[in-house]
Amino acid sequence: MMMIEPTYLIYHDLIGFQVLARHKSKDQGDFSDIGVIIDDTKNMLYIKKDNIIKKLVKKDYIFRIKLEDGLLELNGSKIIGVPENRLRSLKKKKRLRR
Repeated sequence: MMMIEPTYLIYHDLIGFQVLARHKSKDQGDFSDIGVIIDDTKNMLYIKKDNIIKKLVKKDYIFRIKLEDGLLELNGSKIIGVPENRLRSLKKKKRLRR
């Protein structure tokens, strides 16, 4: 898998990443191994594990995404939006910094 800078992960397509999640309402609850992201829509992540597909509302969860060098924890509210639009917003930010 391609090496992605953790800072920019929220701007990338998340399909194919292994993910753990916990609901935000459970303050100190444990993260559970949810599975692999198979679809990423504006407000939902579709995650598959053992031929079972779960739909998670992004804004309601905190996710830990497995990267090659560890885990990256992120608030689901940060990844709300269509993946293509998240990538466009990154390009705009880079242009503004120059």
